[in-house]
Amino acid sequence: MRLIVKTMLFWTSISVLCMNTNLAKDMRVDVPFPPALMPGDPGLPTGHLLPLGYQRQPDGPVKEYAQPLTPTEFWERHARDYVPLVYRQAITKAPAFTNWQSDEYIAETYGDLDVLIEKKVEDRVNPVRLRMLLSEFLDNYHEKDWYVVSLLPDPMRAEMQVPRSLLCGTFKKNILESNLWLSAGGTKSLLHYDADHNLHCLVSGRKDFIMIDPKYDEKLYMADKKQFSGSSYSHLDMDRVDLLANPQVSEVPWTWATLLPGDCIFIPSKYFHQVRSYGRSVAATIMWSPLNTFDDSDCTTADIDKYTALSDVPLQWTYKKGDKFIDMGFMNVEVVRGALLSLMERENSTKLTEELFALYYELAVVNEDDDREMTEEDAEIISKMFGVLDKDKVGYLTRQELEDLDIEVLKDVARLVDDPHGPVTEDDDMHEEL
Repeated sequence: MRLIVKTMLFWTSISVLCMNTNLAKDMRVDVPFPPALMPGDPGLPTGHLLPLGYQRQPDGPVKEYAQPLTPTEFWERHARDYVPLVYRQAITKAPAFTNWQSDEYIAETYGDLDVLIEKKVEDRVNPVRLRMLLSEFLDNYHEKDWYVVSLLPDPMRAEMQVPRSLLCGTFKKNILESNLWLSAGGTKSLLHYDADHNLHCLVSGRKDFIMIDPKYDEKLYMADKKQFSGSSYSHLDMDRVDLLANPQVSEVPWTWATLLPGDCIFIPSKYFHQVRSYGRSVAATIMWSPLNTFDDSDCTTADIDKYTALSDVPLQWTYKKGDKFIDMGFMNVEVVRGALLSLMERENSTKLTEELFALYYELAVVNEDDDREMTEEDAEIISKMFGVLDKDKVGYLTRQELEDLDIEVLKDVARLVDDPHGPVTEDDDMHEEL
């Protein structure tokens, strides 16, 4: 029965993605931005039923730099206080900057790798995601309503540059993942925020960003945040903002940025952004954990001006050919390890028991939600998570065992509290059905 349901859901997803398959894509890259305000009908507020951005003039552009800051400068001026920035021409030395302009090159070099795809108009309420070979996507994406948003496969990381701002200290040690974005243009996101810091670098095409400070969340008709998720989104229609229903949107200040090939934008954790892409669009993002302090102890000896490929820095969550999971958007498991060790020290305990792990879970998960108490479901999750940690089934882990625990075990724990971002492959037969 479970197999039948899975099969029905799979083919339902295929049907949705294959609708309107013969529509030609709009490849323009010259759309005016930021938009000029337009007078509305008498008696109606400015920007009523127009796209986001037409409701009031922007406060100005996001702060720009002609070259990336040093890691310490980046921390002091932007990352510490969650302030966006734009780097112009920051990744032009990357082989990807030249090679990824060609679909033929990507298909020939990386076509046998899996990617996750989504519909071009983002839908977080009823998301449709598929997993397919990159070559198959490239054969179809100009006609179908698809775009890639997936972990950047390991072999492709060798062609992507890491700007010097991330090449030492806390930044370099806490990079979680890198994502690949690829579309024929015409994609648009919801207004949303993400849990992690994000350096979004454009290889091809153009992207326009509307940026909004998180302090205005109460004016943006936000969806309830899901358990275990550090991200959320606005219910506002990005193409037709109803100011009669949501008049407060006109009160929200915003800044803007346009990225061209070679440019990068820093999007801080929890910072609202809405993105539109134009023309064939290829981008790679680097995600890392927002932390309260910056340890620059290794920065005096690090050669941050030496060209560094993304394959030369450690990432927690990666994908290589043959992997069952494409793990996007998961937590920083080293932060979990550190929190458990700190809790053991605080409780003066030499052993991590299930009871102590339950206390961590309550502090880290349950207490984040207002008016929520531990439930039977929480107890079941705690038991499963601790069962993975306690691989020897002795009922506890010593401090040394926790310090030495393989990071892959911690990843298995993380997978228990969050579903995979896309389909899980059991074998290669799935590709033949697409």
